[in-house]
Amino acid sequence: MKHNQFVEKLLADEQLWFTVMDQLFDIVFLMKVEEGPRFRYVHVSPKALHLASLAEEDMGKCIDDIYPKSVADHLNSRYRKVVETKGVVTYRDRMNVTNEKRTAESTLIPIVDETGAVSYILSLTRDVTELMRKEEQYDEIYQLFHSLFTHSHDAFIMFDLSGRILRVNRELEQLVGWKQDELLEKDIAQFLPEYRLELEKSLRQLQAGKSLTSLPLSLANKNGKKVYVSVNVTPLFGKNGDVIAGLSIIKNVTDLVEVQEQLRRSEELYRKVVEFLPDTVMIQVNGIITYMNPAGLKMVNAKQVSEVKGKKINDFLKKADSDRDEWTMTSLNGEEKVVKVNEMTIPYYRKKARFLVIHDLSEQKSKEKEIAFMVQYDSLTGLANRNYLSEKLKEFMLAYKNVAVLLIDIHRFKFINDFLGYLNGDELLRKVANRLKEFESERTFLARISEDEFVVAFVYDQKDELRQLLDKLDACLQEPYFIAGEKLNITTNIGVSYAADAERSVETLLSNAHKAVYYAKMNGTNRIVEYDPHMRDIFAKKVRLENDLQQAIENGEFSLYYQPKVNVVSGTLSVESLIRWKHPQLGMVSPAEFIPIAEETNRIDEIGKWVLRQACRDLKRLEKAGFPHLKMAVNLSARQFQNKDLEEVVCRILAEENMNPTSFIFEITETAIMKEPSEVIAILQKFKQLGITIAIDDFGVSYSSLNYLNRFPIDAVKIDRSFIRSISEGRKSEEIVEAIILLAHKLNLFVTAEGVETAEQVRFLLEKGCEEIQGYYFSAPVPFEQLLDTLGKVQELMKPWRV
Repeated sequence: MKHNQFVEKLLADEQLWFTVMDQLFDIVFLMKVEEGPRFRYVHVSPKALHLASLAEEDMGKCIDDIYPKSVADHLNSRYRKVVETKGVVTYRDRMNVTNEKRTAESTLIPIVDETGAVSYILSLTRDVTELMRKEEQYDEIYQLFHSLFTHSHDAFIMFDLSGRILRVNRELEQLVGWKQDELLEKDIAQFLPEYRLELEKSLRQLQAGKSLTSLPLSLANKNGKKVYVSVNVTPLFGKNGDVIAGLSIIKNVTDLVEVQEQLRRSEELYRKVVEFLPDTVMIQVNGIITYMNPAGLKMVNAKQVSEVKGKKINDFLKKADSDRDEWTMTSLNGEEKVVKVNEMTIPYYRKKARFLVIHDLSEQKSKEKEIAFMVQYDSLTGLANRNYLSEKLKEFMLAYKNVAVLLIDIHRFKFINDFLGYLNGDELLRKVANRLKEFESERTFLARISEDEFVVAFVYDQKDELRQLLDKLDACLQEPYFIAGEKLNITTNIGVSYAADAERSVETLLSNAHKAVYYAKMNGTNRIVEYDPHMRDIFAKKVRLENDLQQAIENGEFSLYYQPKVNVVSGTLSVESLIRWKHPQLGMVSPAEFIPIAEETNRIDEIGKWVLRQACRDLKRLEKAGFPHLKMAVNLSARQFQNKDLEEVVCRILAEENMNPTSFIFEITETAIMKEPSEVIAILQKFKQLGITIAIDDFGVSYSSLNYLNRFPIDAVKIDRSFIRSISEGRKSEEIVEAIILLAHKLNLFVTAEGVETAEQVRFLLEKGCEEIQGYYFSAPVPFEQLLDTLGKVQELMKPWRV
């Protein structure tokens, strides 16, 4: 059956038409297109006014008259696209529903007039967020017609055989807008110029005594408005039987013609509604399919209606094996999809038919699975998330006695993430997760609980099993990673906690693991630390140090210790200033404890100012004591480079203390350099212009070392003590140190080795060309009061090595 026939059958019952549209849409707009173009609301589903932020009084207004400019511009752009393309436009927007975020999908359908211009736009909107809820009945679509015939307007006009008007009645005056006095003696052809030839022919037929019936004409009234009429003409005879005049009975059919035009547009509208509807529309009579729209044909893998018409509906649609209101739709190629069916009874060729609207739930089902996954799993790594971990730990602790949590923290992941970029940072996390998955088993549960923290929950019988797992994990995670074509070595800290120590509480178990990791960070990297109750005291101490740090400078609790740095070749010395804190109750506090706290609490800037100023004053005292050319090394924290006034602060202190900048070496870590490379480079260049020497501290432990040596304005590198410590442990460590020295020299960089403790290490470094040595072999850090004697002793220790 053709689509227009289908629509015609639907339109046979106006109430049926409204009921069908109510089943299909939440909102229906009929917009009139006016010059501009501007778009005027002709009709909107009354019950959905609030969804479009409209009121009853807004009907008849244009979009620009109702909404704020930003909203109006957005809506106008959609409607203009329909006018420009004369095609269907579909888009999605927020829906105005109180306390809910909902999305509506609107389909804009052009209605083209006889000139080919878009005169109306039909907007069909439905709520696409609720896919499982019973579809609400839609409001009345709109009223395109009032009534076909509310009043009949009949008029008559008498004219002679030449077409001259002799007489008219009041109804004709009302029809054409002219009074009788204005019409008398006028030629009918003046008012119907486009019908002149037809009029002449009709007058000849009239002279012959023939009647004319149901002539369709259109004319313009006095106001220029077009009026459609149906004309019957009968001859008037004289006494002698001759035709002397004509009498025309005129029926005003303008309303009928306009309604017919609207019906034609409606037929086009309904056809497009059904054809463009994204859901399947099917009509079946006695279980036999009589119609299916294009969306349905696509769903069942058919190219035309003839492939499904006449087939049993049970061949395609069956109730799913579920308590839910779901069906299974089977295509011609056997593919099955879960669907939802809404149906209603309609009259169809004098029979009762079932009108079915079928919605594909496949996408919804996929989203449900995705949501279920997201509830329990981390989308990046595929490991369980924190919530699922908590559930699993509860199960483990109920079922087993020995349960341990291994919390794995990637050291300095934020730095790696910033340096490599977030996409490569994510790739690193995925690679770590994949390595952890090698250990997954019935007694091993994996999770990712924060950006750089992973958890391995382990059920064991003997602690030896746990130790073996820790060794394997540690070895596996330390293997190099290849990210973005670069080789990357990472370090980790692992905190271990036990269910027995946590009173079988999940939160306490995880909290204890975090405490162990924090303790590991305080004492170096690549560490495995088991939770111990005394760690509570450590965290209590941390809180106290945070509170007492502010008063430490004011109370004079800080002091500087100095460790000599020896240049055996030139026989010269320099010193590195190292801050110490003597707490009035806690005694000496390690810099490894309070420096991170100072950085976290933004007190490092004040401490840095104090260190530089005190170093200036102590250097002056050294000069007066007989060391005029001694250089002073001062450490700058990565956090200090975030202070935009760092350069100004340094210059001010040096000026106030009357110190030559060339007497100073600023030691910075690679973390400080890589945090904000462009900004740090600019600051370092200004320091270098002042004559300050720039050295990289702890060189070799970070990813960027070899790649960025030549990029930054540095003068020297300090080989990290971890490499020096390993010199005597194997040839690999010696080769690494030798390679660092060779690379630095090729780049014209001065080399210092820190952490030197044995004569064997000194000998090796001198053989490889290391210029400067620092470590306990020559001297431990000492307070200023002991520094002069220490420098004298160091000079004596240097002599044998200079031979």
